[in-house]
Amino acid sequence: MLLSDLCSPVRLASQSPNGFPLISTLWSIYEDGIFWCITQHSTLLRRNLAVNPRCAFEIALIDKRFKLLRGQGLASLDLKDGGRMTERIIDRYLGDPNGPIAAGMRKQVATEYAIAVRPRWVRGQGRR
Repeated sequence: MLLSDLCSPVRLASQSPNGFPLISTLWSIYEDGIFWCITQHSTLLRRNLAVNPRCAFEIALIDKRFKLLRGQGLASLDLKDGGRMTERIIDRYLGDPNGPIAAGMRKQVATEYAIAVRPRWVRGQGRR
């Protein structure tokens, strides 16, 4: 299975200030050993990861050896890379890169953070 070909959202868990986990579903891209996502400056996810970069993730798989991937990793946030990753996400997930959803995403690029999740471990779960 080539992770770089995945077109499935990632469910990313971060730890909230109250100690409870927060699960966010995001579009993702796997590139050079890193899961990339984007999030806005104002989100709880960004605030949580800025305080505590430890996270867990799950990705559902279609027509692959396993039903899903699960893992843990460390996330870093990069505002400067938000524009590049926004364009990559648009290209990967949106059928119309010039449509209203893409335009809305591009309008927010000034406050869009790239999230780089560097896995500590990844395991396939539930054989097909």
